[in-house]
Amino acid sequence: MFGKGHIVFIIISIILILLGTVACFAKKPPVEKVLKTGFCLASAMEAVKMLLSLQIVPVVEPVIKGGEFMYRETGKYSPYIMAEHLPFELCSLQILFMFLALVIKNETWKKRCLSVIYGTALIGGTVAILLSSIAPEYDSATDFLLSPRAWEFFIYHSMIIVIAIYIGFGRECDIHFADCKWMIAAVALLDYASLYLNSMLSVPAYLNDRLIGLEYAVNFFSSYNNPFGIVVREKWQYLIYLAIRISIAVTVILLVYLPLYLRDRRRSK
Repeated sequence: MFGKGHIVFIIISIILILLGTVACFAKKPPVEKVLKTGFCLASAMEAVKMLLSLQIVPVVEPVIKGGEFMYRETGKYSPYIMAEHLPFELCSLQILFMFLALVIKNETWKKRCLSVIYGTALIGGTVAILLSSIAPEYDSATDFLLSPRAWEFFIYHSMIIVIAIYIGFGRECDIHFADCKWMIAAVALLDYASLYLNSMLSVPAYLNDRLIGLEYAVNFFSSYNNPFGIVVREKWQYLIYLAIRISIAVTVILLVYLPLYLRDRRRSK
């Protein structure tokens, strides 16, 4: 993280965000057109990500040979995408949010959906660019800069930030500070659902029909592994971590919506 390649991509992302934002506010296209364009581009880039993440792996079966447990290839192969590449992170879910905003006809619920896009895309896109999850995958800056996956990653997150800014500060959507409650509700619901999702996609290890751990853990929404270095071995420790996460999430959401409050105060004067 924050290697030469990562820093270059951060600079490129800032330039793309500035150019995209200036272009949107200069041309003032309808928000629906921006969402349609964003949805199509995001869907295409997600498809590219899936193709780049796709692996052809052998189908194996467990056997015991010479008293040693091992896996034996069956001669068959199957395409496979590792669970962490599935589109269940906050940024990937923007595709679903944009789709809902386009198909919902009720103006009240459409506005609520747009307010969720504003907050989640702005926060998710910014965090993804600054704390890139793919940066550690590359051994050198050259490999990073020449990677199609890296370009897709940073272009995608730059795009959703531009869309978020246009939704939040354009006059058409009329998003206000009070609308942050819908983002808080949406994030809380998704965070809760991630506990089920991570459990379903993780691989449990059993000994004598007793769960002894996980062979493979999925961590959507940082539900399992935390970035704060908090040791979580007991449920009460996890509840402390959960309380910290909730506090930080609410604080960040309020900060993201604060500019809308200040904007509305200036307009009222």
